[in-house]
Amino acid sequence: LLIDSISGGTFKINDLVKESYDTITARAQNPGIAGISCGLKKVDEVTSGFCGGDLWYLGGRPGMAKTGTACKMILEMGKSKIPVLFFSKEMSRQPIMDRFFALDTGIPLFNIKNGYLNQEQLDQIHESAKKLKELPIYIDLDFSSQIEQVEATIRKYKSTNDVRMVFIDYIQLLSERDENQTQELGRISRKLKLLANELNITVMVLSQLSRAVETREDRHPMMSDLRQCGNMEEDADLVIGLYRDEYYHKDNKQNKGKLEFIILKARNGPTGTI
Repeated sequence: LLIDSISGGTFKINDLVKESYDTITARAQNPGIAGISCGLKKVDEVTSGFCGGDLWYLGGRPGMAKTGTACKMILEMGKSKIPVLFFSKEMSRQPIMDRFFALDTGIPLFNIKNGYLNQEQLDQIHESAKKLKELPIYIDLDFSSQIEQVEATIRKYKSTNDVRMVFIDYIQLLSERDENQTQELGRISRKLKLLANELNITVMVLSQLSRAVETREDRHPMMSDLRQCGNMEEDADLVIGLYRDEYYHKDNKQNKGKLEFIILKARNGPTGTI
């Protein structure tokens, strides 16, 4: 029995020592990241991967590749046969699948989206389709669902398909845009953290960042940029801000194609930029 799988309650330390010791010795026999690989080696090395019970936030302004990054991680886990549940509250089925095909084949998303494809590329997509349909990736496209329905769906797929990783794109779309949104997002965040602990899964939540980012000379994200952060910041085990300098400085060739993962909070590890 791994200590991370012990249910909640109050324990004398003696009750926990053996399980903890066994976990540590097992790690020593098979060293490496403690959790599931996100498919990005440098990020894994700093974060130790996706560990059960953790709540991650991935934040960025529009154009910072939040959804693309999430799809990359989902695809890599699917290829490793790790069941993943993806809630898309913004994009419909075809744009999502266009992204997965682009990531899997290397064909530019623009070409796939607009049909600029030669026969060789169509053959690549055909082969990709045969692979993708076998992956344990589950996609929820109910735009109207509330947190209670999201919770029920997570429980269902954990029970039936042993889902180990959940992605939600993105949290602000789970609440009404009114004066109570900050309080409601705090309630949603707490529910997701408790659910991650209870089911021993990792939940990654995508989040918009405040427009305040655009008013600063340095547009790198900060923790306070999480929109209506409050409990979101408190509940999170790890918060990552995404930044693409080329979005703001298109003439700067040095940073072309570079995506910065800025670890703003890590409950069990270092912060910094990857």
